Amino acid sequence: MMKIAIFSDSHDHIWNIRKAVKQASDLGVEAIIHCGDLISPFMLEELDPFPGKIHLIYGNNAGDRSLMTTHCASRKGHVHHHGQLGRLEMDGFSLCWLHDPATAYLVAKSGEFDLVCYGHTHRWRLEKVEKTVLLNPGEILGKKEPAGWALVEIAESSKLKAQRKGTDETSGVFPLEGGDSVIMITRILIDKS
Repeated sequence: MMKIAIFSDSHDHIWNIRKAVKQASDLGVEAIIHCGDLISPFMLEELDPFPGKIHLIYGNNAGDRSLMTTHCASRKGHVHHHGQLGRLEMDGFSLCWLHDPATAYLVAKSGEFDLVCYGHTHRWRLEKVEKTVLLNPGEILGKKEPAGWALVEIAESSKLKAQRKGTDETSGVFPLEGGDSVIMITRILIDKS
């Protein structure tokens, strides 16, 4: 089973990003994807404890882009900055992430990816657009709704611990095209204490 954390819109909230990174680490997440608006380069220090790969893009509040690029490069492959749009393929699973919701919808509608993630609205949203899962993980900031992020698990359906059918407001299980694998998505809230 592969586990990925999807973060967005942290807006320099040091304490919440620190908690989210710890939660992701404790859950055995292999990679963090951030859908934009991390903002300041000093936030990278809060991501450093995470043992896996970290993938970032810019949002509409990019902060100091030059310094962010320099700081990402200094982390020797631990942090990858993808500019405005990120895309990865892992074990036959395709993922794209960007910040803008309207563009994310169009990318999802293209059917090129299994999962498309976005940010900007600061609101959790999970839906299926034709054969693609479209996800907004909400916000790390915790201003418009409770601070949180999305845990994405990709596994053979027969190996899932709990089978959930369909979706509700905070979770969903979606079959992947052409195989026995599924995407299971769960909203993880950040503890307020």
